[in-house]
Amino acid sequence: MPLFQKIMSSRALLAVALLPVIFGSNNAFAIGYVGLDGSSIGVQNSLDDDLNPRGFRLRLGMPIAHLLDAEIHFGGGQDSETFVADKFKAYYMGAFLKGHLPVGRRSALFGLAGYSSVEFTQSNKARDFIDERSGFSYGFGLETEITRRMDLSADYVRYLRDEGSYSGVSAVSLGVKLYF
Repeated sequence: MPLFQKIMSSRALLAVALLPVIFGSNNAFAIGYVGLDGSSIGVQNSLDDDLNPRGFRLRLGMPIAHLLDAEIHFGGGQDSETFVADKFKAYYMGAFLKGHLPVGRRSALFGLAGYSSVEFTQSNKARDFIDERSGFSYGFGLETEITRRMDLSADYVRYLRDEGSYSGVSAVSLGVKLYF
């Protein structure tokens, strides 16, 4: 899939992956995490304001400093009830820095900043039309500890803001984060 090849070879992903090496590793920060979220993806476009694919997102992350994580998102969704196409799909990948602001003993607000790539696929009568875009991404959310190894997480991420027929992609997600 071209989107995955593009993101995996991007300099932004490499830079985020190298951050733990640059800042040094400390055993206190050696724990990683995986998150699985349900997502409602909002796609702004010039033809149909009601594109709202629903799907899933996988997050992989690792703390790199006190209150700072590196995180990678893989996600997507599909909408088959659109005016624009018989089936509409949106897939995204992104690399982020994630800063935390503790709220009480068990919760934290967080902000995300990074780089994402989004691929759109419209299917009309057995023909697929594919478009790819990439750029700066940002978001914010809240995480609350459920157990020592599990958090509940909710966030909003703006994966794309661009010109053209698909001018923006954002997602509201709710899920769990498991530490390993």
